[in-house]
Amino acid sequence: MKTTTVILDQVVAPVPGGIGRYALNLVRALTTRVYGTRKLVGFVPRVSHDTVRQLEEFIPMLDGIDVSPFPRALLARAWARGVAVPKRETTYSPSLFAPLTEHGQHIVTIHDAVPWTHPETLTARDVRWHRAMGERARRFADIIVVPTDAVASRLSTFLSLGDRIRVIGGAPTSDLVVPLDSESRRTALGVPDAYITFVGTLEPRKGLAQLLTALARIDDLPLVIIGPSGWGGVSIDELVRRTGIAPSRVHALGRLDDSDLAAVLSASRGLVIPSIEEGFGLPVLEAMSLGVPVIHSTAEALIEVAGQSAIAVDVHGTNGTIKLAEALTGLDDETLRRDLASRGRARAAEFSWEASAARLAAVFDELS
Repeated sequence: MKTTTVILDQVVAPVPGGIGRYALNLVRALTTRVYGTRKLVGFVPRVSHDTVRQLEEFIPMLDGIDVSPFPRALLARAWARGVAVPKRETTYSPSLFAPLTEHGQHIVTIHDAVPWTHPETLTARDVRWHRAMGERARRFADIIVVPTDAVASRLSTFLSLGDRIRVIGGAPTSDLVVPLDSESRRTALGVPDAYITFVGTLEPRKGLAQLLTALARIDDLPLVIIGPSGWGGVSIDELVRRTGIAPSRVHALGRLDDSDLAAVLSASRGLVIPSIEEGFGLPVLEAMSLGVPVIHSTAEALIEVAGQSAIAVDVHGTNGTIKLAEALTGLDDETLRRDLASRGRARAAEFSWEASAARLAAVFDELS
């Protein structure tokens, strides 16, 4: 029976973000899919015993977890230079944190082309690392997985990957279930009665400044921000001051577990994803699965994922914030909200982690 080493760095990362959510759900579905035909062994940087035990609970069907003697930051720098790379028969990496070398077979995931298309939205160090790992993927990866056709097209402009690209997207997690005590959860979190939501890691490319600027044009409508701080030094307090929106209208909750996320998201008037660029946009599908109307930017990946089931707005420039404000005001129309909710649920139902795992298992079979 073949053994594949699965790199689970992003699942245990300090800020897992959308990639961590993708990795956890896809690998969990994959272990069920290939059970009895292929062994999957997890691999993580140096982490605590408690973190390893938690990972075993998250993905119980792994055939063990190997822990590197090196911490995450050191391992990231080393792998970008081809140093301290473990020799394994086959590796699957749900991100660019991958042990890419000439030894063995490698499947690696590139979630977006942001380091090449919008480097100004990342730190210089992040740009250098992602581009270096992208170059190693070009040289050593047998298969490159991307989440959307949009990413496949963008990457092909910067990396010569030939016919090695496979598109495997995400899906709403089955753990995102509205709890019975949703109202009390929202009260405990200080969530207002009527609001819109923003979900995502706080970083420059997520378009939070555009959203706050648009909201400043509208009276009263509060914003609930869900997500941890990322890179780029995005400060909500600074954005509030700069855009002129009343501070009392902005409620930053940080990272939430799935039960609190479902409780807050399901009761919102709409989810707004005004990202300058995205690779997939998992919050779009998760909101749709809960019957929440979605407004998103015209980033190609978001249009691809949402289909015709959301409102797309070009958020760039002054005209963009005006159009975004108009779209937000449009959510006052109950008929429109019901229509978006219905179409959104149907669209989200077209995606499943089981289907994504089946496509990934087929990729494994290509290398057999």
